[in-house]
Amino acid sequence: MPLSATRRYFLLLLLALAMAATRVSHFGTSVVLPDASLAVFLLGGMLLGGWQCFALLCAAAFGSDVLSAQTATEAGWCLTPAYLGLIPTYAVLWLAGRWLGRQDAPSFLRDAGAGVAAIALAFIISNATWFAFSGTMAGMGVIDFTSAVLKYFPPYLGSAMLYLVPAWLVWKLTRAASLRKAENA
Repeated sequence: MPLSATRRYFLLLLLALAMAATRVSHFGTSVVLPDASLAVFLLGGMLLGGWQCFALLCAAAFGSDVLSAQTATEAGWCLTPAYLGLIPTYAVLWLAGRWLGRQDAPSFLRDAGAGVAAIALAFIISNATWFAFSGTMAGMGVIDFTSAVLKYFPPYLGSAMLYLVPAWLVWKLTRAASLRKAENA
């Protein structure tokens, strides 16, 4: 269901703010929510579409990271040539969201499968570009690196699902309400 321009811009702003507010911690802590970026790009592709919105969310992510690097040493550590790997990482999520947005009705198995597959591919792209281009992995082989980062996939997936599952439920309930309204009309 297409959004009006006003709703589209409001949703874009809401997604950018959610990403900026949570980008301080990959997996969250007892006082900070985990990073919503993966969910934001998947939902953005699903609900907003258009590469202009993708570019604006990428700019918001970069701006958040640059601001964060001013105060957090570890954030500055991420701003290497490998940072460009976030573009294909987020594009995979965006495209999966676009595909999901074209589906007629929510299906938990299909939608969960597409979400998990997109997040897994995003994880691979992000880590592969970090390994290849960050300049921080000198002397570490591919197998050692893979072994070291594989333990981060469950929280990477879990952080995204923390946001995607409630969004999916809202989508399903909204879709069901729309169908009931159409039947009663």
